[in-house]
Amino acid sequence: MKNMIRTNSWLQQSEAFYQYVAPTPLADPYFVHCNEQVAQLFRLSAEQLNSDSNLRYFNGDEIAAQLSPIATVYAGHQFGIFTSKLGDGRTILLGEVLGFKGDKYEIQLKGAGLTPFSRTLNGRYLLSDALREYLASEALSGIGIPCTRALCLLGSRTEIGSGTAAILVRIARSHLRFGHFEYFHHLEDFGAVRELFNFVLEQHFPELLNEVPAQRPLKFLEIVIMRTARLLASWQSVGFTHGVMNTDNMTLSGETLDLGPFGFMEAYDPAFSPNPSDDQNRYQFDQQADIGRWNCLALAQAVSSLLATPTIPAGLLRLYRQTYQQLYLQIMREKLGLYTQLDGDREFINSLLTVLTHTHADYTDFFRNLAQFETGCKSQDLFPDIADMDLLQSWLHRYQERLAVERRPNKVRRKAMNQINPAYILRESILNRVVQSAEKGDFTELDRVMALLKNPYQEPLT
Repeated sequence: MKNMIRTNSWLQQSEAFYQYVAPTPLADPYFVHCNEQVAQLFRLSAEQLNSDSNLRYFNGDEIAAQLSPIATVYAGHQFGIFTSKLGDGRTILLGEVLGFKGDKYEIQLKGAGLTPFSRTLNGRYLLSDALREYLASEALSGIGIPCTRALCLLGSRTEIGSGTAAILVRIARSHLRFGHFEYFHHLEDFGAVRELFNFVLEQHFPELLNEVPAQRPLKFLEIVIMRTARLLASWQSVGFTHGVMNTDNMTLSGETLDLGPFGFMEAYDPAFSPNPSDDQNRYQFDQQADIGRWNCLALAQAVSSLLATPTIPAGLLRLYRQTYQQLYLQIMREKLGLYTQLDGDREFINSLLTVLTHTHADYTDFFRNLAQFETGCKSQDLFPDIADMDLLQSWLHRYQERLAVERRPNKVRRKAMNQINPAYILRESILNRVVQSAEKGDFTELDRVMALLKNPYQEPLT
């Protein structure tokens, strides 16, 4: 693998954007898991990835001579409060690698020791926390939601806090965050903002180089805003709550990043919040779409020095709302097996969410079971755990009338619904079992869960 990784494109820029840093190896490292699906992006098998040479390489023992690992600097709004200097506190950008289809990916080592931006942190990653991110990234990717991926996970006998240290080998099309622009905008170093912008376009938005230069910043914002809106619509449709939607955790690529106190909602609750540190519930489930818009405004302000006018065009934020609502309604219609767009769809979907709130229905199971609904079926058999069957029955009557408009055979509808409503999500109880087993050196549960998450739409085994 090490012969495939090439030097960071970041090194084309001035050192104002990064600092060189060498990984600090773990003691007695070992592979916890190698992600065969991600390895296949580079035409590697799990066996080829799981080698002593790669283990030493990703542990930082044998960094290739041609590479210059770095940590990048950025700022960010954390829980709405601006922090002027953050940066890669425990991630080291190793280099870049081309997939077999020609796509470029960045490779990061998360948990590989101190960086110049570690602040009060130790640069390490607890195995339990690394497993959370490892599994969450596969859960989202399996569902079809853009997310960073993990190539492999290393464990060790290096003790930190309440457990042992790990290194997550993470890949992404780009780890560029909203906060990279915020850092230089706050310093009023508008020359650096321009330099960073030109770098971003060259590396990740080459299609914009064909635009008139004065229009490029606006076109760039439009693309990122639409990507963000689509990402949020996807999260909301499956009941996913990120937990820490700070601007430094938002990517220009529209990929989900930094999965810590996340959660997949089980019993439907609009106020669901998996992060105990979010005491103001800023990032709870039903606030995420608005926070996505707020974060896009922060990005627009951070690149405002590049715009033709000093004021941010109001149309940008309307674009976010329109993109989000359009895709969210489309996904929710598909989850319900509906493909005819009607004026009352938003109210119809909201009425269902009200029912789910009052009945405490399991969000994932409800949609999966709804695929089996047809005229004359016993609702109690399909939804045995619903708290208020009369309330649900009233909505199901409307649903039956709505299906009549579609005129699709139940078999066709059922198949389509099962292709968009996952049978499996990463529930907290499942995650806890994996972590507890792994901390004892048993990775069989990890293997089993990974297999399920890669194919979340498959029919449950009986």
